[in-house]
Amino acid sequence: METLFDSDFPATTAALAELRGIVRETALHGGCGRDTADAIVLAANEAAMNIVQHGYGFAEGQHFRLRIARDAGMLYLQLLDNARAVALDELRPRELDDLRPGGLGVRFMRELMDTVEYLSPPSGFTNLLQLGKRIE
Repeated sequence: METLFDSDFPATTAALAELRGIVRETALHGGCGRDTADAIVLAANEAAMNIVQHGYGFAEGQHFRLRIARDAGMLYLQLLDNARAVALDELRPRELDDLRPGGLGVRFMRELMDTVEYLSPPSGFTNLLQLGKRIE
């Protein structure tokens, strides 16, 4: 697996603009077309916002790591954090006709990406979300 990007971000909504720009540029330089890059950016933003909002509860002084890698025709984004451990049975995307704010991030990630996996995190992290998208 070839690492294209690996860096920490503060767990704040203000950091998401920088994250989106980095994900877009890395996806484009990693071989993705514009539409695919846009889908990856949206999924990455949703994942990072879930870390900030639901994982850390907007607590100050927290961070998360973004890794982007390419392997065998796939682009992978890994988001690692030390927030509250994700309870997989709680991650049920709600129906689109359930009209109310929020709650669609998991649905968007699953629809936009080819793979969405919660993996065993490496030492030093509580959670590891891996998003995968086929490169055209």
